[in-house]
Amino acid sequence: MLPLHSSTSSNDLRSIADGSQDEHGQAVLSILWRFRYLVAICVVIGVGVGHWYHRQKPAQYQATSKLMFRSDAPMALDTSTGLIRGGLPSGQLLKSLINSRAIVGRVKNDRQLREVAAVRGLTDREVMRLVRQRIRFDSVTDLKDSHDRLIAVLSFEHDDPQVCEAAVDAVSRAIGAHFQEERESTINEFTRLINKAQDKLLPQQLALERDYKEFRREAPLEWDTQGNVINPHRQHYDHLQTMRQGLERRRRQLGTELTFVTNMRTQQRHPELVARVISELSDEAHDLGDVPFGMRKLMDVKEDIGIQQIEIEKSLVPLKIKLEQMQMAFGASHPEVVSLSTQIEASQRRLHELNLMGQQRRKEIAPEDLPTEDGSSPTNKSNASELVDAFICGLQERLKVTQKEIDDLDLQIEAEKRAADELKHFEEDESSYKRRIASVQGMLIQLEEQLAGLKLIDMDGGIIVDQLWGSGGAARIGPDQKKDLLAGGMIGFILGGILSILIEFWSMTFRSADEVQRALRAPVLTHIPVDSSRVKAHDSMDGENGSSLCDKISVVHRPHSPAAEAVRAVRTAIMLERKKNGSQVFQITSPLPGDGKSTLAANVGCSIAQTGKTTLLIDLDLRSPRLSLRFNLQSDKGLANVLNGEIGISEAIHETSIDYLDVLPCGPLPANPAEALTMPDLVEIIAWARDRYDCIIVDTPPLLMVSDPSIVASYVDAAIMVMRIAHRCKPNAKEALSMLRWSGTRVIGVVINKLSPRNQAYKASASGGYQSIGYGYGDKYRRRYQREVNSKDTYMIKAKGSTHRVDGPELDLEADAVVDPVDMAETGAVKTPTFK
Repeated sequence: MLPLHSSTSSNDLRSIADGSQDEHGQAVLSILWRFRYLVAICVVIGVGVGHWYHRQKPAQYQATSKLMFRSDAPMALDTSTGLIRGGLPSGQLLKSLINSRAIVGRVKNDRQLREVAAVRGLTDREVMRLVRQRIRFDSVTDLKDSHDRLIAVLSFEHDDPQVCEAAVDAVSRAIGAHFQEERESTINEFTRLINKAQDKLLPQQLALERDYKEFRREAPLEWDTQGNVINPHRQHYDHLQTMRQGLERRRRQLGTELTFVTNMRTQQRHPELVARVISELSDEAHDLGDVPFGMRKLMDVKEDIGIQQIEIEKSLVPLKIKLEQMQMAFGASHPEVVSLSTQIEASQRRLHELNLMGQQRRKEIAPEDLPTEDGSSPTNKSNASELVDAFICGLQERLKVTQKEIDDLDLQIEAEKRAADELKHFEEDESSYKRRIASVQGMLIQLEEQLAGLKLIDMDGGIIVDQLWGSGGAARIGPDQKKDLLAGGMIGFILGGILSILIEFWSMTFRSADEVQRALRAPVLTHIPVDSSRVKAHDSMDGENGSSLCDKISVVHRPHSPAAEAVRAVRTAIMLERKKNGSQVFQITSPLPGDGKSTLAANVGCSIAQTGKTTLLIDLDLRSPRLSLRFNLQSDKGLANVLNGEIGISEAIHETSIDYLDVLPCGPLPANPAEALTMPDLVEIIAWARDRYDCIIVDTPPLLMVSDPSIVASYVDAAIMVMRIAHRCKPNAKEALSMLRWSGTRVIGVVINKLSPRNQAYKASASGGYQSIGYGYGDKYRRRYQREVNSKDTYMIKAKGSTHRVDGPELDLEADAVVDPVDMAETGAVKTPTFK
């Protein structure tokens, strides 16, 4: 036996893996087609039930009324609120309104509806339920056709025509009354809002305005003509800041001129030149002038004192004018007026002091001598020097006066700032009053805008309901026979489909060759059809070659039949396996009895022998042997006798009428078949056959019935499983193939046997199909074996550890050539015994 490895070739596994990615199981349409007669019967029953139901249904009537909903207020966008005003609601909203309590609650109290005999005895809740269930609202036009017009049809269905007519009219009246009441309710709501605004907002506004007036009388603040609040101290503070900025600029200017004159006086040796530059460039040297000899009188001592006084008064004119304006505007007691008066008096006083100082200085430096014609006065130089010094001294004094004025202003600014801060809380109160008054006014304005946007003047409009036509009586509309028959047929079709799927699930069978390959992970070698042309006598054989064979051997009796061609496909698979892996011993088994394993083994053996290869058929089905029946052989001598050491192997082998084909039958039925198959002698017999035959076919019992096939699987090189498409064949086949793989046997493939061309259950090809073949099994196989054993004498095989006389007196197997089948299964090799 060759070493054990995977039972499926890589190509087969690849094809099976690709197939497993396809659709798992059968499609629903294929299941329905397979059980189409059952589905058709269910459809017919459903149509019959629909017809019966149609006969039982009472007559149905319908009353219809057409309504038009219109709005006098066109649709518009309110910019203040962002809401759409006017127009009509959509048909879906109106449909929801019809079924609401606002409408149905009015219908239950309608007097005309209550007078109908069929409604008179109903309670309010029953009437409301009846209206909600039977009323129908369908819009004929949509808002895209018109935003202020919508036409709808109102209908009611019932088995009483009077109820239909009365209900439609009652609902129409309820809709009109609802919108009329809604308009009146809106008017009342607007009136309530107006009264509430007048009662709350207006008194609040008046109170705020009264408090604000009282605040203005008591607060130490001022207001301009526009009503803006003025803090006088802050205003004076801003004015003083402006004045200080001017004095600061003046101080910087004086400082710059003083630095300039001082530098000139220090660097120049000629005072006359310095005096003349000062008279030309300096703004403060207003009393310097030109002389014919480069310098005239440096100081006009004869200047009139009155003219100087006039000049001083001219400089104070703008301040006096501003003082008069402020006195007229704010009064003499205003802090800013008082401050400005103080500033004017201080300026006059300082200017008079400066004037007096200037006059005194002019007297001191008055020239005693006048220059000569050539300009060389002896006193010019000294006068110019004194004049420059006096000018520098004047700049210094003016700078001191300016700085003192800035200091005085700083004190006034600080005082005004503190006073302005003290009035700050009055300003905050004033702002608070204004905010509250503006808030109340804004609320009043917003309310007025909303009321104006809602068009209070046109409140008599809104949504108006017009009845285009009334019910005009009820018309009969049902029952609809076509609808009932169609519904019954659909229900029957659905039930038939469900039954088909349940039957398909319960059958647990294969429906196609692809499904067999995906489920078993093994290729399908061939499909052997049922041989309907089988005869008891040979039709095509001449002489006596096939006369002793069973008519089930189609390759001999009917070599051109489809069954014979299918057997040749199995032979081809065996030859390819033999060429590829060197296999020599092949096991043929099946999951259950009746699958045709013995018939297939006989046909395959004949087919291989017909190719000229020596073939041996071994019947290892020690419970129900069938090979002797297929070849019409005597069953008194066979494998059992060899295992018991009674005869040699060559004596137990029977020649057949087929050239190159021998058969080793079972012989007498053993009482311990499972123990017989585990004896080491069986390994020696197979090894002996390997040396003498090209191909050995072993027939074994069904895998799911006994453990014998699993024992034999450890002795062979490869196996072929035969199965039938029957009820529960899928789980049986999976279990049987798992047992073969577990024993380590290479599985060549699966053969589908007894496939009837008329059955469409098994899809052998793209155009084939499966149909379930009913098969039941239980203890039938075992009972048959027990009957045959009980009808004959018990033949007990005793194990001796080795087989003697397996090939006559001249061939004995050595005792040390015994091979333990368990060791062989573990190591994967067969020890070939040596013969004497």
